[in-house]
Amino acid sequence: MIDFHTHPVMIQELVRSDEALARAVREVFGLLFPPQPLEILLRELTAAGIDRAVLLPLDCTTAHGCRIPGNETVAELAGKHEQFLGFASVDPGLPDAPKQLERAIRSLGLLGLKLDPALQRFLPNDRERAFPLYAACGELDIPVLLHGGLSWAPPGQARFANPTLLEEALQEFPEVQFVLAHFGWPWIGEALMLALKYRNLSLDTSIIFARTPAEALRQVLGGQVGIPVLEGSLPDQLVFGSNYPRQDIRRAVRGVKALSLSPALEQHLFRGNAARLLKLEGQG
Repeated sequence: MIDFHTHPVMIQELVRSDEALARAVREVFGLLFPPQPLEILLRELTAAGIDRAVLLPLDCTTAHGCRIPGNETVAELAGKHEQFLGFASVDPGLPDAPKQLERAIRSLGLLGLKLDPALQRFLPNDRERAFPLYAACGELDIPVLLHGGLSWAPPGQARFANPTLLEEALQEFPEVQFVLAHFGWPWIGEALMLALKYRNLSLDTSIIFARTPAEALRQVLGGQVGIPVLEGSLPDQLVFGSNYPRQDIRRAVRGVKALSLSPALEQHLFRGNAARLLKLEGQG
């Protein structure tokens, strides 16, 4: 199984050696619990049945003066541990953002782009800042994962992350594979509408607002969307995401499995779709 949405921000070895990162994790990401050794994350992945996890950095240079963490850190982790796959993040507010992305992909071996409009403070339909990055993703043939909906980060602003703001990009960059995180919650209807119309949009399952992942997923995917819609209309556009460390990976997996999806859809959601987006098909 592949977890398409993990943040390497509470790894003890990283946070203790970088006070700037520790401060950004507290003040920007809003995580206050103690960091854990890397070995704990690796064990949690194994216990959850996850064999590959996508690590997502976030470059908030212009909005908050930090990177959480940097692309180089993610590339180093991915290079040392076969369980990890790394994405890059660049700040859309920087004039050389597309060139930074190209360097991160070509030089560091990262596999996609992570953007968070709510924290990076840009609109997904910004033609001057966002569109050049989407164009670069098309040229590099990589997917882009965007935060959608509620931002739990203290300075995050959800008005930047309404899924409908992505529609222009979906139309103008049909060759780019977009992934909208958190199913766009609370804008579930809007996210679903876009995914039904645009085949270059996938949705991840990292929905966090209830006491447990099972409760959130049952209410949203089982109730608001409906299992028949998932099975009949979106089998190729769903990817599993935990949003670790905001959510326990094992509980996130159990929450999806509690939906009692068909074996075929579970295979697509837990591995097949992510493998296709990451070009891992045929790698076992």
